[in-house]
Amino acid sequence: MASTGIDTFSQSRYNIHIGPAFPLSKIDMYTLHYSDVYTVSSSAKTGINIGIQYSYQFPNRGIGIFAGLDFVYNDVINEYKDSVESILGDFRYESFEFPKYYNIPISAGIEYIYEIDEKLSLLCNLGMTYNFFKVTDYTYDNMFGDYAHIADWANNIGFKTAIGILYKQKASISIDFLGLGKHEVDVKMIDSGTVEDEFIVEAKVNMLTLTLGWNF
Repeated sequence: MASTGIDTFSQSRYNIHIGPAFPLSKIDMYTLHYSDVYTVSSSAKTGINIGIQYSYQFPNRGIGIFAGLDFVYNDVINEYKDSVESILGDFRYESFEFPKYYNIPISAGIEYIYEIDEKLSLLCNLGMTYNFFKVTDYTYDNMFGDYAHIADWANNIGFKTAIGILYKQKASISIDFLGLGKHEVDVKMIDSGTVEDEFIVEAKVNMLTLTLGWNF
């Protein structure tokens, strides 16, 4: 018989997990505009999520608390790379190093486990996040000099929610929504080592991850 209790579960456990990370927002930092008619976004493409989570379950209640740390990596979409190399290449720009997106969310919240039978349990959680967002340097050069867009780290408070299945208290599969929110990123434009301009870019970060995990 199904039970909402967790008598068969350890009160505390760690979970390591890995899987794809699907951007639900553009995470656009450097949109390319050309001749007022052509625009291509520097959106992130599907990346990877690796993380660890600690959970503590209150005895016989099915309710617990969790704290987690994740690392999410996304490259920029190929359409953007191809467009930049094609358009700026006509102006003799070369040696492009395109930006990559990193998110490191720390999370904490409440967790609930519903024991379906002796092998399967339904798992869900809801919590807050504090995210560290980083865009790597975007560089290129031509015969006149070296150019770069240098972005600082940005932080923001958000939230996460997840639902998944736990098998024999060990293996898990989970779908997580990470609403990491809007990050104000300070960007410097560098021309041959000299700061030519500085501006703020607002990057909205929402992710859906599908991960396989293991408890220990």
